[in-house]
Amino acid sequence: MFFRHFLGEQAQLHVSLARLDEAAQASADLYLIDAGNSQPEQLSGLLDQLDEGTPVALVNIAPEQAERLVDKHPGIRGVFYSHATREHLLDGIQVLLDGGDWLPRVLTERLLSQWRRMRQMAGSKPSLTLREREILSLAGKGLSNAEIAEQLCLSPHTIKSHIHNLLRKIGASNRAEAAFLLRGRLDWSEPCHA
Repeated sequence: MFFRHFLGEQAQLHVSLARLDEAAQASADLYLIDAGNSQPEQLSGLLDQLDEGTPVALVNIAPEQAERLVDKHPGIRGVFYSHATREHLLDGIQVLLDGGDWLPRVLTERLLSQWRRMRQMAGSKPSLTLREREILSLAGKGLSNAEIAEQLCLSPHTIKSHIHNLLRKIGASNRAEAAFLLRGRLDWSEPCHA
């Protein structure tokens, strides 16, 4: 109710409230998701369902939780920690509505560092085996090691080993970053190396 009152009256915005399980059906110019009382799995599930064309901002969130969600969901355009001031919130909302991003400095620096590392590696494309490409594609779809193992008729330990090797080859620090690289940087038309 605070958001409805504060944003509606103070910022002259039309604010609609929805529960997490109803938010995916609501159309909006901006989704503000109160992460304070939600489990990470709930938030992640909701973020998967939201319209990709609408900016999303997480409000009332702890830094470590925000970092994990931004890693997994690169469509998050704004993050407001629980100690954000009203002015900070209003300024950020306006930037998001104008098409910009509003991320805390520490998170921005981390993302910039990842981007620089990816740019440095852009000249040297890794050569992945066909099996590594298969596994990375499935991991990029959100499958766990056990699910990938079952689908490819391999042991979970073998999948874990392949994941470890391909993360090292492409210079990714985790599966989410590897999946991001899969979308934009890897050239699957190159020949496979055994």
